[in-house]
Amino acid sequence: MYVRNKKIIQSKLDEICVKGRLMVSGANNNAALLNDLIDEVISIGELLTHYGNIGAGLIGNLENLAMDIESIRVACEKEKSIRINVANLIFHAKKIKDRVEGTIPNDKKLAFFLPYKASMWDSLESIWSAAKQDENWEAVVMPIPYFDRACDATLKAWHWEGNDFPENIPIVDYRKINLQEVHPDEVYIHNPYDAYNIVTSVHPDYYSDKLKKITDKLIYIPYFVSDENTATPQWAERHARMPVFVHADIIILQSNRMRDIYIESLVNLYGENTRNIWSSKIKGWGSPKLEKVAQDRRENQEIPESWLKKIIKSDGSWKKVIMYGTGLSEMLRSNEKLLNKIENTLAFFQKRKDSVMMLWRPHPLILATLESMRPELVARYIRIVDDFKKADWGIWDDTTDLHRSISISDAYYGDDSSVIFLFQAARKPVMLEAIDLMN
Repeated sequence: MYVRNKKIIQSKLDEICVKGRLMVSGANNNAALLNDLIDEVISIGELLTHYGNIGAGLIGNLENLAMDIESIRVACEKEKSIRINVANLIFHAKKIKDRVEGTIPNDKKLAFFLPYKASMWDSLESIWSAAKQDENWEAVVMPIPYFDRACDATLKAWHWEGNDFPENIPIVDYRKINLQEVHPDEVYIHNPYDAYNIVTSVHPDYYSDKLKKITDKLIYIPYFVSDENTATPQWAERHARMPVFVHADIIILQSNRMRDIYIESLVNLYGENTRNIWSSKIKGWGSPKLEKVAQDRRENQEIPESWLKKIIKSDGSWKKVIMYGTGLSEMLRSNEKLLNKIENTLAFFQKRKDSVMMLWRPHPLILATLESMRPELVARYIRIVDDFKKADWGIWDDTTDLHRSISISDAYYGDDSSVIFLFQAARKPVMLEAIDLMN
């Protein structure tokens, strides 16, 4: 799977040259090396069969290698010098490699996309789609496993969301792929934290320092978008400290302004002499999330029938749909105040359900965050959610499809989060709730 035969053939021919030189050095087990050479030639022959007539035309050249190996074996048995025989072997191996380069078509380049949360797939989707349509690339989506963290920061329950992606996204099971063997040309990730996320962690096998070793190019794209009007190098510092900024070859940010902010932040952290490093790897090419929301339309969405029954009035018109967003930072900052606010907000919208429909969409990690950092709030939060679901007057949205909810919503109300920038990109109004005004 994902074997790129041309590259493997060329690599095996290089190995033949190396092993030949080892034999001449006299410090090795030549009998074992001869067996290795025979295995390499047989393997190359098998790989050439994938190229039909082109591959068949190279088989004759392999016969020269086989003859060279036999001459080396005979010389070894007679305890004669093998230097000339090995020189012939290396000459013929290089000749075949040149013919392979000139006659065999290039392998497709291989890009692996490694999301961990299905709800964050939109940060990579448009780039995957472009690669998928490029005949020179093979684009593979391989969701990776992640763990929740306990209060003591140890890893506990693990998750794999490969079954939660849209049906039109072909998914590959990570358990069937050895990335080190495949060695993709490019690997795309949206998780910057490695071991430094106190709520969740992708599997350590997929930390950025390890991924860096198994690909020619590691590319990081944030799963969120930020407010450029208030962003500063000091604000960016917490994110810029994450390991991915050191290990990634390319970092794609939402704009050139955000690029400049992060470059200054990283220079502040690591010194002026590192400016060229950050200027080279950080690009302001735009966020796929913003591109997607600008293209989404309500009429193109598959909306659950249970939602439509609550949204559509008896005359066939739509109620105003307000997305209510509850996030992580406000929950951690406000504690009980936010829970009070949630209860008051739900009561407010319930009274207006005949004309306005509330779609409540919490941050996908909110419960895991509470369990890890505010366990005293978990029971009350679960009770509020359960009561809302049982009452069944509003829409509870914990699906992976954020963009569907944005498309059908007329406005946003709730906590400050990256979702508000998606609403702004869709040219829809936003109102932030005032937690601090609660008693």
